[in-house]
Amino acid sequence: MRNMSTICIGMIVILFAGPAHATTWHVVPGGGGDATTLQTGIDLAQPGDEVLVAPGTYTGAGNVNLIFSGKDITVTTEAGAQQTVIDCENASRAFIFYNDASTVEGFTIRNGNAILGGAVYCESASPTVRYCVFVGNSATSQGGALYLKQGAPVFYNNTFHGCSATSGATVWFEGPGFPQFYQNIVCESAGGGAFGCAGSPYAFMACNDLYGNSGSTLLCAGNNGNNFSMDPLFCGIPGSGNFYLQQTSPCSAHFSPCGASIGAFGTLCEVTATESITWGKVKSMYR
Repeated sequence: MRNMSTICIGMIVILFAGPAHATTWHVVPGGGGDATTLQTGIDLAQPGDEVLVAPGTYTGAGNVNLIFSGKDITVTTEAGAQQTVIDCENASRAFIFYNDASTVEGFTIRNGNAILGGAVYCESASPTVRYCVFVGNSATSQGGALYLKQGAPVFYNNTFHGCSATSGATVWFEGPGFPQFYQNIVCESAGGGAFGCAGSPYAFMACNDLYGNSGSTLLCAGNNGNNFSMDPLFCGIPGSGNFYLQQTSPCSAHFSPCGASIGAFGTLCEVTATESITWGKVKSMYR
């Protein structure tokens, strides 16, 4: 009877314990949150948790070369990429993914620099990165912004501007793997072509605007339709960092070939393009 009572009590505890609840950890650089640096917030989080980042510009130790230690967590921002910046100061990367499937959302990552993957190095991992802006990142070898080796990383609705490398000025794919890259703007890359790859990865690429890149835009990455090359018509003047779209942009949800917004930001300004744009013209530019 005693054993039976113990079993019954154990079952009751299990029934009423319920599922574990995810925790949100707040990163506030000036204090008042759970952490003052990005890495500390990531270290506090457990699998399934969220790290919520306050607006600001994050630099230096604890805010670059960020690692996830194999944990699948979400790192997102309160105010989006326009107000939340990781500045690598041309001395480091922002994120290193290894053997995890975390999510990163809503940052501007600028001035990253490394031998491989100026802003992001990803190996044997499957993270999701979305609604981020990558500006002025560079690599001395491959992958000015991204170096993606094996795994199945997903990058969508990001804006890449002015990245550079000897090979793969914006993205380097290294297989085997199944990277997915869609609804991104890749513009003004400098160096050995916007994309490069080795080891025959199958890269799913669709509905990207690939504009103004030096060298070949597509070296060996997959082309799964609706990729095109047209001026994205940003709201801001070059160098302003304003990557919102004009209403007539071919990357706006109204004009894009996939019927969805392309890039990190949607439309904001009402500036009219000097050259008329129609859906038919966009279609004629499909690759």
